[in-house]
Amino acid sequence: MTRMKLVAVLMAGLALAACGGDDDGGDDGDNSGGDLEGKQLSSLTAAETQQVCQDLAASATVTKEDLCEVAGAFSALGGADCEATKADCMSQPEQPSEGGECSTTGFTGCTATVAEYKACMTANVNTLKAISCTMPPDTSGEQPAACAALNEKCPEVLGGGAAGGT
Repeated sequence: MTRMKLVAVLMAGLALAACGGDDDGGDDGDNSGGDLEGKQLSSLTAAETQQVCQDLAASATVTKEDLCEVAGAFSALGGADCEATKADCMSQPEQPSEGGECSTTGFTGCTATVAEYKACMTANVNTLKAISCTMPPDTSGEQPAACAALNEKCPEVLGGGAAGGT
């Protein structure tokens, strides 16, 4: 169970890295990222949600090397050679980014603010980027401290709590 939570948290970080894109570069909403910080996730419009995702994507980049380090470190947990797995990953052709929409799973009824969400997602990305062959992943299942408010108010956003929703 703790491994599943860890994977869910890391997947949230990976989803964040793929979030947003370079759609039109426009700021077609009435709210800037700062104006949204105090809004609850459940009250965001589709445009505001996309703005939040674009803001996060711009500030939290995950490189191919970061992802290959993670792949190597997780393979080492299963007994494989981390450096060899990383090298194999790095030699693979670059996969095109899908871009697209950000996941809003768990936003319905969520009372966490955009600021709490951003703090957690940024902490997850930083945790992901810290994983390497010399710094293996923490398999305790503990989330970063910055995720405490989000996890308490809306555990579904991080893959916990009751599944489903409207």
